[in-house]
Amino acid sequence: MRNLTLVTSLFVLITAVSVAAAQNQRGPRPAVSPETIALYEPGEFKGVKYRLMKPIDFDQEKAYPLILSLHGAGGRGSQNIKNLRNWNEWLTEEKLRRKHPCFVLAPQSPTSWFDPSVKHSVLPEAGAVKIDDLPVGMRKFGQRAIELAAAVAENPDDPRIQSGVLGKVLEYIDTELSAQYKIDADRVYCLGHSMGGMGTFTAVYQHPDRFAAAIPSAGAFYPWLDAKRIKDVPLWIFHGNDDKVVDYVGSRHPFERLKKLNANTKLTTVTGMGHGSNQLAFTYTGDDPEKGYVTEYASDRPDKTDHVWDWLFKQKRSGQVGRADINKTLQEINNRFRHVDVELVEWPDELQKKLGKMKEIAFMAYPEKKPKGKLPLLISLHGGGGRNMSLPEQLARSADVKGLGLAELAEKDLILLEPNSSDIWDASSLDTMLDYVLESYEEIDENRIYVMGHSMGGYGTWAWINESADRFAAASPSGIPIGDSGDVASLVNLPIWGMVGGGDKKDRVAGIKRMVERLRAAGNKHVKYTEFPGADHAAGNAAVFSSVELVDWMLGFSQAE
Repeated sequence: MRNLTLVTSLFVLITAVSVAAAQNQRGPRPAVSPETIALYEPGEFKGVKYRLMKPIDFDQEKAYPLILSLHGAGGRGSQNIKNLRNWNEWLTEEKLRRKHPCFVLAPQSPTSWFDPSVKHSVLPEAGAVKIDDLPVGMRKFGQRAIELAAAVAENPDDPRIQSGVLGKVLEYIDTELSAQYKIDADRVYCLGHSMGGMGTFTAVYQHPDRFAAAIPSAGAFYPWLDAKRIKDVPLWIFHGNDDKVVDYVGSRHPFERLKKLNANTKLTTVTGMGHGSNQLAFTYTGDDPEKGYVTEYASDRPDKTDHVWDWLFKQKRSGQVGRADINKTLQEINNRFRHVDVELVEWPDELQKKLGKMKEIAFMAYPEKKPKGKLPLLISLHGGGGRNMSLPEQLARSADVKGLGLAELAEKDLILLEPNSSDIWDASSLDTMLDYVLESYEEIDENRIYVMGHSMGGYGTWAWINESADRFAAASPSGIPIGDSGDVASLVNLPIWGMVGGGDKKDRVAGIKRMVERLRAAGNKHVKYTEFPGADHAAGNAAVFSSVELVDWMLGFSQAE
């Protein structure tokens, strides 16, 4: 579902439940001290009002962390004051500001927190989720989300899906705020309570690459959302187990899912406390077992620092896969793609030592709507041009004219893996890589593994299938002068489709033809040859990596048959 990134109904329901505690805009203004109002300078960006507090003893030459603080339902409106209540007031405490100088951005939303400009919806697919599928404690709001999903499916122009301001807030950070001040992009944090806690989950889910850490308090993360998207962002979740507004299961359920993913997440249960658990969440200084305030860890990955602000400001985005530049490119691609989600895979240090000239990061694409069960794996090997490119350049090129672009175009239920190398492909290193991938990704169907490549990638494909033909269900080496190299007898049972541009160098055209002839002569009954009329080497590459027919053909073969 495109750009239905809204849980407006879900959030609005929370608002309806807690509105009794909120100030009516026509009534007296909320109790925010004049000192707090003075510290938070008012502003507006594309119709979104906000308050910004600068670091104490601000130095224009220094780079500072940024807290994006998302208010709860009681902070909604347009006065640009109610959004400063509770923890935003506590953040003005001088001792804390001196210990952890930072910017605090407190925007105000008239509805709820979501970004309508990206493809990752936090609504379920219409008709895909039934109320009985949800934990009991999530059904109160989940029903409204299900109904809204159905309404939006019938009317994509439903105004509720355009009312989210989170995208504009992030645009403000990236443009005006970052242009005016030095913001440490590796130390941007998100936090909030109630509607803000849900908004924090939403912000991290929709933009997992931009936050160094997040604190969702009394929020919810629904079962239809892919927890893998948030598993690597350091999360410290808080929730009162006696919450009558947003049920404790809203945090407990996602935590249990994240435990199964070895996530960088911890959960503090505030025993006996209701919806006002933010009173402890944003002043937390350590567990109190006698009161039942105990923190659990999803894995051994989370930082166990027990003071909430000390923990938050220790987290850096440098712990993510790849630097900020490649993650910016990744986000741009995922915002553009509609059928696959692209991820970065960082090879562990010990594995990297065994991979020779392969670069430390590979690209992986999953179907946006991931089906149940095992998925085939298509491995795409880049050409010689990628050897000297930076990883962001390779990522962008793959999305345009290589494997990632083909995965998006094909719209198939498969996983695409594109490793990167600074030298020619080595078959033994590729075998080592594949061993690790199959061990680490249980969702891969080992009977349906395919490999393809053009130019240097074609050489790599040919070398690899000659070394390990029994690992693949089909292959496509293209754009290379293979000639009489390789042992075609060992490939007699492997389906192979060779492709080449008709306007490429003569030895390349002749080489692919000769490969096909030799395979057929050896008795291979599943060999195909395609020559793209007039296409030079670059055009031949583009044709190979836009051939949905090739993908369909490969997916038709399985070693299990």
